Amino acid sequence: MLPSRSKISKEQEKSRLDIMSTKRVILANGSRLLREMLHRTLDKADQLEVVQEIPDWEELPSALERFDPAWVIVAQPYGVPPHHPIDSCLAEYPSVRFIFLSPSQNNVKMKWQTFHEEEYSDLSLKEFIHILQRDLQPT
Repeated sequence: MLPSRSKISKEQEKSRLDIMSTKRVILANGSRLLREMLHRTLDKADQLEVVQEIPDWEELPSALERFDPAWVIVAQPYGVPPHHPIDSCLAEYPSVRFIFLSPSQNNVKMKWQTFHEEEYSDLSLKEFIHILQRDLQPT
């Protein structure tokens, strides 16, 4: 017996909403080990999908264009060269939020639209994942 039409449409709608609420993430630069650890961790989280790891800054603009991510996680503090490619991407892709990890200083800086930023210190992994999963408010 086939499932009823209303049941299929409800399941399809749920699937569509899940896809819409999934936030795409690009892991940029940093060490391969750190990118792979973040990738494995984020793969286990709900509503997050790592769509690409990029080891070189030259690949960032094409990855942003191709995947339209919610987040780009950069494994270095903001302001550490080379930050020029990031600054131009911030201007060109204002809806993308960049997270700069600074493991040695134990803080995380979020930047978007070239002039907005938030800084967090001493985050747990659970708190970090929660930041990535939360709904992004338009600014």
